[in-house]
Amino acid sequence: MQKTIEQDKIDFHRRESITRIAKIGALGASVLVGTNLHAETIDEAQEQTRKQNYININPLYVDSDKMLLPKTQMKLQKDSVGLVVVNPQIDFLSPKGVGWSLYGASIKENNTIENIGMLFRVAKALRLPTFVSYVVWNSQDLKTLPKTPMKNFSRGTKLAYGNGKGLNANDIEQSGADFLPEYKPFILDNKTILTTPRKDFGLKGSDLTTQLRISGIKQVILCGMDANVHLDSHLRDLLAEGFEVGVVRDATAGAKLPEGDGYLAGLINFRFIANELFFTPDIVQRLQNM
Repeated sequence: MQKTIEQDKIDFHRRESITRIAKIGALGASVLVGTNLHAETIDEAQEQTRKQNYININPLYVDSDKMLLPKTQMKLQKDSVGLVVVNPQIDFLSPKGVGWSLYGASIKENNTIENIGMLFRVAKALRLPTFVSYVVWNSQDLKTLPKTPMKNFSRGTKLAYGNGKGLNANDIEQSGADFLPEYKPFILDNKTILTTPRKDFGLKGSDLTTQLRISGIKQVILCGMDANVHLDSHLRDLLAEGFEVGVVRDATAGAKLPEGDGYLAGLINFRFIANELFFTPDIVQRLQNM
């Protein structure tokens, strides 16, 4: 990554961010006076159009009407549900990040940035426990990463590379590993639980499962980046720890490369092993009706 991502290369005050943060403030005010969220959530006609566009992007993204594996619906319990957002970071989600060449097309197709933002907003309005699991690599980590294709990419581009050293090795501020500016009002509100920074795709080295249990969480709504690598690894680890896990299919994205469509690979695995798959407007409605 050319030098890392310098402050002058990231427009932390771009118009879109200001607009979204203004909306966040308006939502917070409405919650305090008891206004319900339905007007804030999803315009039905726009959602139908968006879902049709999703179908048109790739028919393989659409669930077959001939699926054979028996499905059950998660019975969401208000005091048991938590939102887990994986890697809401510049290098994974921003056009300014080094991962954009891998993930950008899929992010645009899925409206990923806006959908994650919607989940943050609704979780905060409903006072739903919210957890952020993020990865940070530093110069020492880069020397010890396995020589596998994705780790080679991370090493070569310094993906999610913090700018700290020594005792501050996990410092991410003003680096590609920093959080997306429009998410910071949610993440840095002293209520969202920031888990121990990860050094791997899954939960190795993370205290996420401990934090979930301390908060009484048994059911996880999972979203974030990236679909077939980090999110898939989180799904498997959380299931192995005994949690129910539902994945928000349009609040993630994957690398689209000659090697294959990472989003489709993730989606196929989610169909096989997640407790349930959601579209953002559907899970928003379910959460509001708990």
